[in-house]
Amino acid sequence: MADELQKSYLYYDEINKIRIIENVVLKETEDLKETSKEYETKVQDFGKIITTLLEMLKELGDNVEKQKMAAIGATNLLKSITKDRESEQAKLQAEISDKSIVLEQLDSEYDALQILEATQMETIEYLTQLR
Repeated sequence: MADELQKSYLYYDEINKIRIIENVVLKETEDLKETSKEYETKVQDFGKIITTLLEMLKELGDNVEKQKMAAIGATNLLKSITKDRESEQAKLQAEISDKSIVLEQLDSEYDALQILEATQMETIEYLTQLR
Protein backbone atom coordinates (compact mmCIF):
# COMPACT_ATOMS: atom_id res chain seq x y z
CA MET A 1 0.00 0.00 0.00
CA ALA A 2 2.86 2.40 0.71
CA ASP A 3 4.15 1.78 -2.81
CA GLU A 4 0.80 2.66 -4.29
CA LEU A 5 0.70 5.89 -2.28
CA GLN A 6 4.19 6.78 -3.41
CA LYS A 7 3.14 6.32 -7.03
CA SER A 8 0.41 8.87 -6.33
CA TYR A 9 3.05 11.11 -4.72
CA LEU A 10 1.69 10.66 -1.24
CA TYR A 11 3.99 9.79 1.67
CA TYR A 12 3.83 8.96 5.35
CA ASP A 13 5.88 10.99 7.79
CA GLU A 14 7.34 9.84 11.11
CA ILE A 15 4.04 10.32 12.95
CA ASN A 16 2.12 8.50 10.22
CA LYS A 17 0.52 11.56 8.68
CA ILE A 18 0.00 11.56 4.94
CA ARG A 19 2.05 14.16 3.11
CA ILE A 20 2.47 15.13 -0.53
CA ILE A 21 6.21 15.70 -0.11
CA GLU A 22 8.81 13.07 0.60
CA ASN A 23 10.28 13.07 4.08
CA VAL A 24 13.77 13.81 2.73
CA VAL A 25 12.50 16.78 0.71
CA LEU A 26 10.49 17.99 3.70
CA LYS A 27 13.58 17.75 5.93
CA GLU A 28 15.71 19.59 3.38
CA THR A 29 13.02 22.26 3.01
CA GLU A 30 12.83 22.76 6.75
CA ASP A 31 16.64 22.90 6.95
CA LEU A 32 16.66 25.45 4.14
CA LYS A 33 13.98 27.48 5.93
CA GLU A 34 16.02 27.46 9.15
CA THR A 35 19.22 28.32 7.28
CA SER A 36 17.39 31.16 5.53
CA LYS A 37 16.16 32.51 8.87
CA GLU A 38 19.73 32.37 10.25
CA TYR A 39 21.00 34.12 7.12
CA GLU A 40 18.29 36.78 7.42
CA THR A 41 19.23 37.33 11.08
CA LYS A 42 22.89 37.65 10.14
CA VAL A 43 22.03 40.11 7.35
CA GLN A 44 19.96 42.18 9.79
CA ASP A 45 22.81 42.14 12.32
CA PHE A 46 25.21 43.16 9.56
CA GLY A 47 22.83 45.99 8.60
CA LYS A 48 22.77 47.18 12.22
CA ILE A 49 26.57 47.06 12.38
CA ILE A 50 26.82 49.02 9.12
CA THR A 51 24.30 51.59 10.39
CA THR A 52 26.27 52.00 13.62
CA LEU A 53 29.52 52.28 11.67
CA LEU A 54 28.03 54.93 9.38
CA GLU A 55 26.79 56.91 12.37
CA MET A 56 30.22 56.72 13.99
CA LEU A 57 31.88 57.79 10.74
CA LYS A 58 29.44 60.71 10.43
CA GLU A 59 30.22 61.80 13.99
CA LEU A 60 33.92 61.46 13.29
CA GLY A 61 33.53 63.44 10.06
CA ASP A 62 31.61 66.17 11.90
CA ASN A 63 34.30 66.28 14.57
CA VAL A 64 37.02 66.49 11.93
CA GLU A 65 35.12 69.30 10.21
CA LYS A 66 34.83 71.19 13.53
CA GLN A 67 38.55 70.74 14.19
CA LYS A 68 39.32 71.85 10.64
CA MET A 69 37.25 75.01 11.08
CA ALA A 70 38.92 75.68 14.43
CA ALA A 71 42.34 75.26 12.82
CA ILE A 72 41.38 77.61 9.98
CA GLY A 73 40.13 80.14 12.55
CA ALA A 74 43.35 79.86 14.54
CA THR A 75 45.42 80.27 11.37
CA ASN A 76 43.43 83.35 10.38
CA LEU A 77 43.81 84.78 13.88
CA LEU A 78 47.55 84.16 13.76
CA LYS A 79 47.80 85.88 10.38
CA SER A 80 45.78 88.80 11.73
CA ILE A 81 48.04 89.09 14.78
CA THR A 82 51.11 88.96 12.52
CA LYS A 83 49.72 91.73 10.32
CA ASP A 84 48.85 93.81 13.39
CA ARG A 85 52.38 93.41 14.73
CA GLU A 86 53.88 94.31 11.37
CA SER A 87 51.65 97.39 11.26
CA GLU A 88 52.63 98.33 14.82
CA GLN A 89 56.29 97.79 13.99
CA ALA A 90 56.00 100.06 10.93
CA LYS A 91 54.25 102.69 13.07
CA LEU A 92 56.97 102.52 15.72
CA GLN A 93 59.67 102.65 13.04
CA ALA A 94 58.05 105.82 11.65
CA GLU A 95 57.97 107.33 15.14
CA ILE A 96 61.65 106.46 15.60
CA SER A 97 62.45 108.18 12.30
CA ASP A 98 60.47 111.27 13.33
CA LYS A 99 62.16 111.37 16.76
CA SER A 100 65.58 110.90 15.13
CA ILE A 101 64.94 113.87 12.85
CA VAL A 102 63.83 115.97 15.83
CA LEU A 103 66.93 114.80 17.75
CA GLU A 104 69.21 115.81 14.87
CA GLN A 105 67.52 119.22 14.71
CA LEU A 106 67.91 119.66 18.46
CA ASP A 107 71.58 118.57 18.27
CA SER A 108 72.19 121.11 15.52
CA GLU A 109 70.39 123.78 17.50
CA TYR A 110 72.36 122.86 20.62
CA ASP A 111 75.65 123.08 18.71
CA ALA A 112 74.58 126.46 17.30
CA LEU A 113 73.63 127.66 20.78
CA GLN A 114 76.98 126.49 22.19
CA ILE A 115 78.78 128.47 19.48
CA LEU A 116 76.59 131.49 20.23
CA GLU A 117 77.27 131.09 23.95
CA ALA A 118 81.00 130.87 23.34
CA THR A 119 80.86 133.97 21.16
CA GLN A 120 78.86 135.85 23.75
CA MET A 121 81.25 134.77 26.51
CA GLU A 122 84.18 136.07 24.47
CA THR A 123 82.34 139.32 23.93
CA ILE A 124 81.54 139.62 27.63
CA GLU A 125 85.12 138.84 28.51
CA TYR A 126 86.42 141.36 26.01
CA LEU A 127 84.07 144.01 27.29
CA THR A 128 84.96 143.35 30.91
CA GLN A 129 88.65 143.72 30.10
CA LEU A 130 88.02 147.05 28.44
CA ARG A 131 86.63 148.59 31.50
